[in-house]
Amino acid sequence: MKKSFFFIVVFFCLLPFSHAISGWQDDVDRLIKESSVTQQEKLIAKVVRASPDWQDVAHHLRSMQFPEVETDTFLLLTSKCIDDVERPYVVYIPASYYPGEPTPLSLVLHGGISRAEISDKPMEWATESEFVRLAQENGWLALYPFGQSGATWWDDVGMANVKNLIRTMKRKYNIDDDRIYMSGFSDGASASFGFAMVDPSDFAAFFAPNGHMGVFSLDGNVPTFAPNMYNSPVYAITNANDGLYATEKMKPTIEMALDAGADITYRTHEGGHQLTYWDVEKPLVQNFLLRHPRDPIPSRIVWEAADKKFGRCHWFAIDEITTAEPEPWHVDHNVAMIDNRVTIGFMNDDSFEGEGVKVNRVIEDTFAEDVGLQDGDIIVRADDLKIRDIDDLNEFKSGVERGDDIRLIVQRNGDKVDLKGALPEPRLYYLFKREQPSAFADVTAYGNRIDIKSSRLGAFRILVNPDLFRLEQNLVISVNGEVVFDEKVEPNIGFMLKDYLQSRDRKALYVAEVRIAL
Repeated sequence: MKKSFFFIVVFFCLLPFSHAISGWQDDVDRLIKESSVTQQEKLIAKVVRASPDWQDVAHHLRSMQFPEVETDTFLLLTSKCIDDVERPYVVYIPASYYPGEPTPLSLVLHGGISRAEISDKPMEWATESEFVRLAQENGWLALYPFGQSGATWWDDVGMANVKNLIRTMKRKYNIDDDRIYMSGFSDGASASFGFAMVDPSDFAAFFAPNGHMGVFSLDGNVPTFAPNMYNSPVYAITNANDGLYATEKMKPTIEMALDAGADITYRTHEGGHQLTYWDVEKPLVQNFLLRHPRDPIPSRIVWEAADKKFGRCHWFAIDEITTAEPEPWHVDHNVAMIDNRVTIGFMNDDSFEGEGVKVNRVIEDTFAEDVGLQDGDIIVRADDLKIRDIDDLNEFKSGVERGDDIRLIVQRNGDKVDLKGALPEPRLYYLFKREQPSAFADVTAYGNRIDIKSSRLGAFRILVNPDLFRLEQNLVISVNGEVVFDEKVEPNIGFMLKDYLQSRDRKALYVAEVRIAL
């Protein structure tokens, strides 16, 4: 009887204790799945009140379980963007995907992003992409978002969509945080350059074939800086006869970026605005990606920003830019370019099946607007050349130069309209716009010390990761040789969970932040 009574007492004493331990774990599991910000805050507060050890919480996040899913399949899904518009995206799940093992993710961005309408064949676009095929052959997950004018890769809507879809993928699938690759052709390549310069923290490496490094700045008004490509490697390719981004024009931009400290592998080929080199480059690109996993907590960060919206790179963030004179070593890495591309200045209607090229939308401040081209016009002749399709129009443009007088004949409401004018003269421009001052920081961590060489840095944040810093010792931060912080940093579970929800990154869990105003 005594032994039985003893075991009964122990059982009832242990039950509440066991329930208390599992309580915060259940709340973290609910938090990971919760989409309501209000409910997230309530769950975080519950976990904080339970006072678990931060190491246990970190271990729980890193050990999260993922559901079984159908494999060797493509899924056509939709997501609501920040402009409240539903847009499609395609996900490929390889046959080898296993929820218990982290799997690399290939993010593929399509070209022609400025079209007014999204493709009505998203599955066809994705399944025929050479970059998605590369993911298939390597057993990677693939994500293929879709954008359009107003939701491009370099505006707020499109950029947020890319980031949100990565987080959606991380909620559903066991993704290797250190092997997320961004690639894309033409506009997709331009976006790869852009993300490498403004928001590389999610990515291991970028593949940018036949793109333009300046598009984020020139078309998106996003302040971009070549030194930022130090933090993530980029594989870039240009073609000699590319009608948009020929080697002769793009090579000086690559050379400028390399001089600025960018990590770029650069290759050139003959050919036009096409992947004619793919059979040669495919194994090289594959090896490049496989050889460059992300360092989630790098010991050195080089970062320049003119807008605090793009101030964070990994565990360092620029929060304030001053208007002081830059340090002598803080130079603008930029390059003057000449725009001699022949463009009419309109978006064509891809769905038009008749003879000619139908105008979907006339672009402001272009030749098309100047000569009176209108939405809905159908171009049927250019000078003496009959225009049956977009290939004919491109052939015509290849035979004229900036400044030439040209004549377009269009069909408008059943009538033929004759439009004449001179193409704009070639113009000089800078690769990157410079409309506001930037702050620059070269940040190095060693031991429990951070040294920052800075220019125009008004305020910044350090995100503390125990894999880089020892919490039992003081963290010492110096800026331009002056110590600005010398204290122990206490882990903050509430901060860790909030930051995790923003990134969904299990390899880079930050337990606290230090804010410094200079």
